[in-house]
Amino acid sequence: MMVDGIIEDELAFFELLKDHVKNWGIKGQNVSFYVPESTVMMKAIEHPQELEDVVSIKQYVEMEIGRTIHLPFENPLIDIYDAKQGDGKATIFATNAEEVQKVVGLLTDAGLTPVVADIKVISLIRLVNLLLPNLVNTTTLLANWSINELSLVIYSFGEVEFLRFQTIETERSKWQSRYTEDDFDYFYNDEISQYQNALFEPLAEIERIINFYQYSLNKGEKGVDQIVVLGDSPELKYIAEMLESQVTLPVHILTDQVMEEEFPNFKASQASLISLALKEVVKA
Repeated sequence: MMVDGIIEDELAFFELLKDHVKNWGIKGQNVSFYVPESTVMMKAIEHPQELEDVVSIKQYVEMEIGRTIHLPFENPLIDIYDAKQGDGKATIFATNAEEVQKVVGLLTDAGLTPVVADIKVISLIRLVNLLLPNLVNTTTLLANWSINELSLVIYSFGEVEFLRFQTIETERSKWQSRYTEDDFDYFYNDEISQYQNALFEPLAEIERIINFYQYSLNKGEKGVDQIVVLGDSPELKYIAEMLESQVTLPVHILTDQVMEEEFPNFKASQASLISLALKEVVKA
């Protein structure tokens, strides 16, 4: 039905969505969603310094696309991240508008009202800055793990400097859901060592990215200060332990305790849900 966050079987997705809308009684409700991370790219730009708000910068970028700003999409959907107002610099996040419009159309046809489309790993920065404020003025690598996907972002003193998405090779049929009284999780219905072996490559990729960021992008003058591990992967503890054995950096796990201090009754595995809710609705 979905591959790398992209809807491949629109009819099956729509039927499932329609059933949930009916069963949950949410017809007519506003809905926020994440764009497919596999289609997102970032690009640092310079803009006239007199443009001090995101709306003005976005209007400027839209006029310059195809002229001085080139993106790999014929019909891009863009968002602007402006870490420091008035410095003449910003970061564009762009994705394929067709994929986003596909999701919007399906949600609308199912009786919902789409109001927010966001990029998951960028959205998570808002949450991490809120929950772990001591990391704001540092250079942090945030790694968001699910069962079959990993998204990475490096942000330094509020400015996003690196973005990467990759898949994790695993047989989805071996993963089963397990319901509890007030939650559910996933477990691997086979030898867990098989899945842990599949994590070796993305874990090694993180180490390569840290070295690339420090020595290639920043000529050895700046590097990652710490790593934050989060997500709904049931193997987060193992992942953190492996990272601690690979790199000489502090590795922090977003725990249930940290989450519940700010958001009672929510778990760390629901971080992407909370971070999406923190996104402001911007009306045209």
